[in-house]
Amino acid sequence: MSDREQFIQSVKRNRKALIGIMMLPVVGMILAVILILWRMPQSAMTAIPIILVLMLVHGLLVRWLLGKMNLLLEEVMEEEN
Repeated sequence: MSDREQFIQSVKRNRKALIGIMMLPVVGMILAVILILWRMPQSAMTAIPIILVLMLVHGLLVRWLLGKMNLLLEEVMEEEN
């Protein structure tokens, strides 16, 4: 089995774990918003819009990476048939 095939097989097996790991920064950003609202509400008008933009950009990046992952897996399925 080549390195490429091993990589693709590991992506297939660990897809949910990869998605979970990629979304951990969003969890951190949500916690940051909660802490800002709790500890320093006077800073909320500055910090929260920035964090929301970062969450949006990160979500779009993860969506793009998932699309690439799907294309990779579809190529493998076609090669196997």
